[in-house]
Amino acid sequence: MSTKATPPSRSTGRYFMGVLVIVMVAAAIYYVLRSGDEGEVMRPGGSLVKTNGTSEKSENAHQAQSWKVVDDPSKDGWDTEVFTNKAMKQLQVVGQLLTNSGEFDTAAVANLISDDFRCGALLPDHVTTVFDNQHLKIDRLPSPTGPIPLGKPSRDSVMPYQELSGLVQVMRGVTDSLSNAADLRFKFKVFRVVVSPDEIMTRQYFAISGRTDSGAVEQHATWDIGWTLEADEAPPRMQWLRVVEFEQAESRQPDGAIFVDCTESVLGDNSCYREQFLRGMNHWLERIQDPSPFMLAANPGLAVGDVNGDGLDDLYVCQEAGLPNRLFVQNSNGTAREVSESSGVNWLQSSRSALLVDLDNDSDQDLVVAILGGVVVAENDGEGNFRLRDVLPSGDDTMSLSAVDFDMDGRLDIYACVYKKDRRLMANGDMGGLPGAAAGFVVHDANNGGNNILFQNQIQAEGDWRFVDVTQKTGLNANNHRHSLAAAWDDFDNDGDQDLYVANDYGRDNLYRNDASSDGTSRKFVDISTSANVEDSATGMSITWGDYDRDGWMDAFVSNMWSSAGNRIAFQDQFRQKASPETKRRIQRLARGNTLLKNQGDGTFTDQSAPAGIEMGRWAWGSHFIDLNNDGWEDVLMSNGYITTGDTGDL
Repeated sequence: MSTKATPPSRSTGRYFMGVLVIVMVAAAIYYVLRSGDEGEVMRPGGSLVKTNGTSEKSENAHQAQSWKVVDDPSKDGWDTEVFTNKAMKQLQVVGQLLTNSGEFDTAAVANLISDDFRCGALLPDHVTTVFDNQHLKIDRLPSPTGPIPLGKPSRDSVMPYQELSGLVQVMRGVTDSLSNAADLRFKFKVFRVVVSPDEIMTRQYFAISGRTDSGAVEQHATWDIGWTLEADEAPPRMQWLRVVEFEQAESRQPDGAIFVDCTESVLGDNSCYREQFLRGMNHWLERIQDPSPFMLAANPGLAVGDVNGDGLDDLYVCQEAGLPNRLFVQNSNGTAREVSESSGVNWLQSSRSALLVDLDNDSDQDLVVAILGGVVVAENDGEGNFRLRDVLPSGDDTMSLSAVDFDMDGRLDIYACVYKKDRRLMANGDMGGLPGAAAGFVVHDANNGGNNILFQNQIQAEGDWRFVDVTQKTGLNANNHRHSLAAAWDDFDNDGDQDLYVANDYGRDNLYRNDASSDGTSRKFVDISTSANVEDSATGMSITWGDYDRDGWMDAFVSNMWSSAGNRIAFQDQFRQKASPETKRRIQRLARGNTLLKNQGDGTFTDQSAPAGIEMGRWAWGSHFIDLNNDGWEDVLMSNGYITTGDTGDL
């Protein structure tokens, strides 16, 4: 291996610093959502009272070292959060009753409601079948013509069921509809709280699902609930309940699930599957020395491609520093064998993402891997053996990769997203932290991230591999410091060349239009994010293009984090009263979730997220437009989640 092609070295250090960094960035974002104006405290009923400020500041300063104190709403005046915790305990009882196969515990039901309780059906009668084929049936309550405000319905006809017997009846309607399902699970998410003089109203998502002999059944609904105001520690009781949205999906598969986890059957015969892949983060936390705080997110990428030309897709998996990247070649029986060492791609550098693409136009799949500080380029000999060609210098904190022929010269170029600004992650033992921990950091409009890079492919002949950084030359250095996680290319304006959308974690997203010079000899990118209406500053995790409405224009889907706490707090009147409406709107946008941008065909996009019902994707990561059921319409698939243990927080 030549000196030029040696991945950059990095210092090592103790890993507990990574844990600290993750906590710091979470605290920074949560602080934006939870903090109000100085000296203002909310009291029951929604009123604001002025406080002395001195004693509270002193107490907060004294207790700030404890995360439990920071995350204690009773200490910072957010009484609606205290109430939400109480309401969630009651909702947990509702869920347990609905998933209990035995007789209803009427005493437990009685403890949930007031004497004058009223409600509508939890399983609405007037649903419409919106999709039905041999694999899937979806019934849905017709969508309202406009937003439904959170408030008590004025007509009793909307809530005809009364008192204890009424609630038991509508709950039995749900359990009867799931009587043939096993392994029932439920989930509530409270995402709106409104305080009035005589009650507190909440809006929450409810989901319940189970397995059936023919597949699976799921119900998703939005409930509005009015609660009593109880004194001291007494649990709140429901005064009324109505269903605002409802959908039920049933799969029809002879073997049950639509998708089946086949990881072990494919990879299980390889020792690395048992010795590395099956061990969790805590195991490797004590054994490897990856300085990147993102190691804790377990987000190294992978790539799929046919590396040996046998017509079967193979798999390349990136890993953290000290653990070798793995190449699995598919066997004819569907299993895969690990060949990383013999193929020359078992690198030990902390790897974030990979591409299997044909860089030299010889009809085989070459390998590109993003490591901390560089982009590794390796040539495939056509049989799955790789020769390291170069390590292209990049920012320290590389993330995802994409390949495109941006200049239309017939060769694939490489674009690398970079997250943090270069600070030599472990220099002098200083992790440098994540951006959310920096003083003066603006979550929704950051411009202090790393520099994304466009490498132009200038391979001329065998043995002459060259890639040149043309970021500045092409104009892609404009607004290029926004903690980028993902990028995707497509011809959104139908002019024959590839344009670029960049999803940014903290700053506003970018849409760069690809323009040819007047003589056609060069390319320039213009950031049209503002004029195109795509500045989606909302913790962008991924971006995918697809023509979801089949009008001939490519639309964009961006996955973001959806936060129930953020939706509860940021939309209340007392939240950051001194902030400008624009600032409040942008902070609220942080909590809203995913974004669907419809291409208008005139260089602009409209936000169709709410009408399309795609905002709530939990803590969303990757996403793809894909036609899952081969009906000619592109569906959206997204991965979500963060932890594998029980969730006691707002994930």
